[in-house]
Amino acid sequence: MRIKNFQDPIAYLDYVQIFLEKNEAVNNLSLGILHRLVIQNRKMDVDNEPYLATIETDNGKIELCMIQTPPHNLTIAGCATTSRESLLYGANQLHKQKQVPGILGENRFVEIFSEEYSRLTKAKRTLHMNQRIYRLDQVNPPKQVDGSMRMAEELDSEMITEWIQRFTQSLGQPIPYEESRERAIQLIEEQTLVLWQVENQIVSMANQTRPTSNGMTINFVYTPPEFERNGYASACVAELSQSILNRGYSFCSLYTDLSNPTSNSIYMRIGYKPVGDSIVYLFES
Repeated sequence: MRIKNFQDPIAYLDYVQIFLEKNEAVNNLSLGILHRLVIQNRKMDVDNEPYLATIETDNGKIELCMIQTPPHNLTIAGCATTSRESLLYGANQLHKQKQVPGILGENRFVEIFSEEYSRLTKAKRTLHMNQRIYRLDQVNPPKQVDGSMRMAEELDSEMITEWIQRFTQSLGQPIPYEESRERAIQLIEEQTLVLWQVENQIVSMANQTRPTSNGMTINFVYTPPEFERNGYASACVAELSQSILNRGYSFCSLYTDLSNPTSNSIYMRIGYKPVGDSIVYLFES
């Protein structure tokens, strides 16, 4: 086994793209992070440089990709033949090179990798989130509901800021007001966030993010409690998904919290099918 480190996101994406795209929907996070780094092409100071590495067999076959953009968690991505040996080796090499606040990726890889990293660092490992990854290739239109989808605008920024705070709070990952506001403005400026509007009332939102070669991911799906159970989220996600497919993408993907069976069933009814499970572990010294 050997580790190969990269400093240039463009060179790293070129090196691992075929490997990751063999399971593009499941690896949408790793691919999305890399595509964004390449598009931004920003110069980072030493403390903020992305950590980019592969674990390979001695003959150069990629077994594992490791990606981190500080201060976020490390994302790992493997393949059908990724061995326990390569995961343990990867955790050992990471321990020598980098300290990370958490690890996320497919369950079967993260369980082994994070346990070994926790043992090496003597940091307490805590399960933070258990998610299912879904892929949609064709939309099953939901029942007709009132309203229509529109792009979020600057005048919506205060409401979106509040909704982002509520959304992150519901995930157990609350963020400060200023960060929520910055995120709201960013999504509006990038024209990725859509709203479902009934007459003059905004009732739901969803965001499109992380474009890869063949797909996009939907996140920030939120409906305030007073508007739930009216089919607004289903309608919003279905129409946004269709618009993504209409632009030439082959599929859409999204993550759901496995502790919320309602959202899982909603997405499956409009055409999303489970393709993998993702898990997040955090570490405490």
